[in-house]
Amino acid sequence: MTASATACLLLTCDSKLTQHVIQAVGGWVDIRATSSRLEWVQEKRVPAVRLLDLRHPESEAALAGIAPESRSGTVVFGVPESDPFLACRDADVFAVEPLEVTPDRLRRTLCQAIKLHQAQEELSLLRQQLAACKALPPPTVDEPGLNLAPLYELWRASRHFHDLPKLLDQLVEGVAAAGRIARVGVFARLHDETAYRLWAGLRCLDNTGSLSFEPLAPFVCWLERHAHLVCRAHLAHVDDPRDRRLLQHVLDETGAEIIVPLLGKRGLLGWIFVGHRATGIPFAPHDLSDLTVIGEQVATLLENALLVEELAVQKTLAENLLETIPVGILAVSEDGVVRWFNREAEQILGVTAAETVGRPVERAGSRIADVILRTIRDSATPAPVIWTDSASRRTIRADAHHIGNGGTCLGVMLLLHDISRERLLREKQEELDRHAFWNDLAAAMSHEVRNPLVAISTFAQLLPERYTDPEFRRQFFDIVTGEVGRLNAIITQINTFAHPPKLVFRPAAPGELVAQACARAAQWAGPDKRDVVCEVEAHLPSLAADADTMIDGLAHVLVNAHEAVRNQPSPHVGLHVCCAGIDGGRALVIAISDNGPGISPEMREKLFSPFSTTKPRGLGLGLPLARRAVVDHGGRIDVDTTEHGTTVTITIPLKECPSHAETPDC
Repeated sequence: MTASATACLLLTCDSKLTQHVIQAVGGWVDIRATSSRLEWVQEKRVPAVRLLDLRHPESEAALAGIAPESRSGTVVFGVPESDPFLACRDADVFAVEPLEVTPDRLRRTLCQAIKLHQAQEELSLLRQQLAACKALPPPTVDEPGLNLAPLYELWRASRHFHDLPKLLDQLVEGVAAAGRIARVGVFARLHDETAYRLWAGLRCLDNTGSLSFEPLAPFVCWLERHAHLVCRAHLAHVDDPRDRRLLQHVLDETGAEIIVPLLGKRGLLGWIFVGHRATGIPFAPHDLSDLTVIGEQVATLLENALLVEELAVQKTLAENLLETIPVGILAVSEDGVVRWFNREAEQILGVTAAETVGRPVERAGSRIADVILRTIRDSATPAPVIWTDSASRRTIRADAHHIGNGGTCLGVMLLLHDISRERLLREKQEELDRHAFWNDLAAAMSHEVRNPLVAISTFAQLLPERYTDPEFRRQFFDIVTGEVGRLNAIITQINTFAHPPKLVFRPAAPGELVAQACARAAQWAGPDKRDVVCEVEAHLPSLAADADTMIDGLAHVLVNAHEAVRNQPSPHVGLHVCCAGIDGGRALVIAISDNGPGISPEMREKLFSPFSTTKPRGLGLGLPLARRAVVDHGGRIDVDTTEHGTTVTITIPLKECPSHAETPDC
């Protein structure tokens, strides 16, 4: 409970009266109820106001047992017109109230009683100050000053930095020995606690251990604001009477004569309170200076202990993290000595930490030493190094990183990854991809080549019988020539996919590219071609492009759109070209849409894979070639498909070029 200067002590056996009083004051004052007369009379922490229930069996003895000055600040409750009630009205108590007193009246009565109590305290302080001024100086006593020699022993408490309570106990004993002081205690706020409380003490009062002070308590704020020693003998020098009353109340609560704040870099760590000397002789002015020095040393020790505890927690967390992380970690100082070697590094390298930590990095292996020493020597972060260990046949990747900042190298941290399984899986996947590629190629080639060969074979078989027929010879010539051209186109498409031509970028007008792509797509689509509805913005900037590659890529997408709407009752193929973005983020956007049935879910994942097609004719290289063309121009291609149609959006970054007025007719 935080020490309060407005505590009220209620003597009653009636819980309803207690509840009524507590609800009436609403937390404005601290109401403490008791049913013991002795506790009410002999309360060590003198309350601001005493409250008395006249129905209590010992109410008369309780009133008689307190001092007259306390009786004048007492409020009693009773049954109106009863004998005790009338007797108290004629006595020297502060107020007599009925048991059913209204909350407003009770609050006013308590407020006036507390103000009277505060005025009496201030008057008492003024009287003490006046008496001190009139008193003769005390006789000179040959009392030795503070013995600072035991303070040097306080620094030995550093070996208890890991145990703060034991450290504070040692500090208290050292302070008591240094000043020959009978009572010493330390209040502090340690760890994550929310209040200052007593952590160590020597011959303290019984109630001191129950005291606690919140960070925003008036006494704590006063210490933080003034940051100097508090001495009971010098309270007269405190100008504000409210501050004097507050300080005297805390001194009385702890039975102290002097309070020394413990100030650190983080603010108020706590305070030391000391009682009288063991001899009973008052402290001299030079003793106060010595106690200030003691406070500074204790504050330094306490702050260092808190830092050591914090560092220990951080070190434990870091060690647990480094030990459990699934990456080998090897830390080496700038002189090439291993400082850290976790369990994962032991598993990867086959070397234990006991064999490497504190020893030259060569103990971890020649390759490890070479990477780390080159990193230290060159002061640059090298590229990852991959090798296969000859003994364990593990494939290891090492990433070196400098430790330090501002150009200062304090060492190197090496991250080790065992990529044996990853590499094996990658090689297997590459092998599967190669097999799948050749299987798809073989299937596509057999499908596309068989039909022309069948036609050629059929006419070749009929040629001897019908050679003399001019019409047959003409058909034979047309069929064979067309099918050979088809085979040649297949070979050309595969060759283009396997060996893409070198790109030559030149400024090109987007409208011209689109117009040529529409014409080429119509030629390739043949009977499947449909009219394309083109919408091209005017004044589009020029595009740095390889014209042939870009035209082919757009034509492949348009051919797919033509084929998608082949069986639609109202076929529609649209092409929209515009410029998006601002300043350096401008891009040419080409959207090709159709109202076909969309792309089936099983084909969406293989949309850009070569030789994947559902068409009766074609190798399935159209979209892969289109995507390559777009990517080679630094752009991207996105496909949005539903059961109502498909839209392919091509986005290509633009460079600053002269604009052109284009309205091509597709």
